[in-house]
Amino acid sequence: MRTLGKILIVLLAAVWGVSCAPSQKKLAEQQEKNPQYQYEKAVVCMQYNMPDEAVKYLGLALSLDPRHYQAHNLMGLAQMIKANVPEAIKAFEASIATNPDFSEAHNNLGTAYQQSGEVDKAEAEFKAAFAIDQNYNASYNLAKLYYGQNKLEPALSYTQQSLQKYNRSLLAWNLLGLIYEGQGKFDDAIASYQQALKITPNEVNISFNLGVAYFKSKQYDKAKDVLEKILPAVKSDDLKSKIREVLNRIPVR
Repeated sequence: MRTLGKILIVLLAAVWGVSCAPSQKKLAEQQEKNPQYQYEKAVVCMQYNMPDEAVKYLGLALSLDPRHYQAHNLMGLAQMIKANVPEAIKAFEASIATNPDFSEAHNNLGTAYQQSGEVDKAEAEFKAAFAIDQNYNASYNLAKLYYGQNKLEPALSYTQQSLQKYNRSLLAWNLLGLIYEGQGKFDDAIASYQQALKITPNEVNISFNLGVAYFKSKQYDKAKDVLEKILPAVKSDDLKSKIREVLNRIPVR
């Protein structure tokens, strides 16, 4: 009886497999016609740094649903990786045209405009993204833009707002330190770099900034400790040269 039972189980499994095969094929066909499925395949491709494959699947997704605003946005990101900035701009614009309240597309469009040298348009898109949902990437990008223009007060304000929304941003803490340095507020700059290093302790560029801030505030022993500690780990000849230059300027006691 036990042998017969086992045979029946095997036969039933075989029959079930045969009967399910057409339904599985049908399901696969339905998935191929699903724009979200194609979009999700593109997401995976982007995660594995395969923008060409991502573009292929995004093209399929958009042929099935031209109003898939997330697919337009991801298409823009893929084109940015491929250095096709004009195509990226078109894709981000299409995403916004489909969903004007999608802040990520506004922020990404701002980045694309910035890369193409259209700073005023970039600023407008970053502001649009920030106005929608206080997008912390957009506020950081605005802060960085203003810092580059030596507009330290608006740069400070937007950096602080970015960190209020997401306080684990290494880049924002570092930028905050640079802004404070520009204002001559070295203690605040030091505190900002220290916050950044709590997130990524071995980041040599931020450690260098910290050492420089110590040097500018005449805390020479601390500057020396920081700079000598990171020097062996630095691979860039340019950064090594800068570190040695600061170390040579520390007064000998």
